[in-house]
Amino acid sequence: MKKSEEHAFQSVNPGGYYQAIWCRDASYILRDWALSGNFAAALQELYLIWSHQIQPGREKLVYGRGSPEMKFVPQEVNYDQQKEFAGALPTTIYQAGFSEIYGQNPDIDSTALMISTTAWILNSSLEGNSLSSDCSILSTTASESSADYVFGLLLKLGITDPKKAFDFLVPRMLLSVDYLSKCDIDDDGLLEQNYNEDWMDTVLRAGKIVYSQACWILALNNLSSLLNTGDKQDESNRLKRLAEKAVRAVEQKLWSEEDGAYLDIQEARHTNDPFRTLTQDVSLYLVAMSENANDQNLTNKGEPIASRGKNSHLNVQRANRTLDVLKNRLWKKKWPLVTELDLKHTGPLVLKPYQYHNHTFWPWITGIEMLARSRFDRVEECNILLSKLTRESNLCMHTFYEWVNPITDEGKGAFPFRTGTSAVRISIFDIFNNIKNRLPIDG
Repeated sequence: MKKSEEHAFQSVNPGGYYQAIWCRDASYILRDWALSGNFAAALQELYLIWSHQIQPGREKLVYGRGSPEMKFVPQEVNYDQQKEFAGALPTTIYQAGFSEIYGQNPDIDSTALMISTTAWILNSSLEGNSLSSDCSILSTTASESSADYVFGLLLKLGITDPKKAFDFLVPRMLLSVDYLSKCDIDDDGLLEQNYNEDWMDTVLRAGKIVYSQACWILALNNLSSLLNTGDKQDESNRLKRLAEKAVRAVEQKLWSEEDGAYLDIQEARHTNDPFRTLTQDVSLYLVAMSENANDQNLTNKGEPIASRGKNSHLNVQRANRTLDVLKNRLWKKKWPLVTELDLKHTGPLVLKPYQYHNHTFWPWITGIEMLARSRFDRVEECNILLSKLTRESNLCMHTFYEWVNPITDEGKGAFPFRTGTSAVRISIFDIFNNIKNRLPIDG
């Protein structure tokens, strides 16, 4: 934890050669900052990010670079399309007045994870009064119509006051919920996505993706909790019902009894038949379902637990079976890989095996899997994952790399990759918290 602090706190961008703000990555980085006690800086960045929420005519917006339907050629989003995307967050915020949607539509995870983190930080600050009312006043030379100009003014108004932050951020998060709700095209409780509209932006997966449902459930539950704290009970209950609908749909449609795991239902590219695949990021669903249940015993391998408040649908048996399947099918010589098989079709990058998202080891999602295993008291497996993450290659921990080639053990991609570092740190915070909660009261 000490060795990673320097990298974790430098900026909200992913690090290395990635200098723009990625909303999904920033959600993990800012949660790490808050867990480390740096609430004021985290809240300032939240104001900046949410000031770039998509609204018609607000700023230049491009899309399509990751979309096969658009032949991987970026185009500017016109005014009518911006109206269609209103409420979502962009994939990437480059500079004042310019953002990008990577696929054909805004990512589900970029928006949902930022809702989750923002609501969690605000709720923590309101309940624990963690934020100071003091903040530095940043100068700005941006034009008066730009989002960054608005951000500069907000700093002068004392944005680290959690009540003011609540008033500014909650309406924006509710707009985002409204946008994401429209992604449930067939009203079955599951959000649908098109190709490359999640963190694995070369895998060409589309359809009903477990990872994306997990992001949606985390967003709804965290925002529901915040609204409850802020005495907005009707809105809180509405979001809770949406979360329960999503969970029921995952349990009914994305659970595979044959495989013993939660699996994506992906749209086929050349036929009308859907297909099921296993990816490491299904572990985020187990995190979403066990959120706020850290202080309870999750080792029961029998029937679904009947009453956990938000976690009333948590099926511990299914969770443990999924963790078993991830270990048996994705761990290769104890390296956890992001995909079970070599990918035959990728884009816009054509990936060879053991490259980028193709059958490689990612510290980022491995940190999430470690978090899931911790929640279900699988300590030995956490130790195995942590030893892989903290092994050194060329005198640097694997944690600091964007991804690692499992054949050569070479770190690849951006370095140091802040998103992976923060995800691992978040899982360690959670493990420490679990240990603390299980200690005897007089211990």
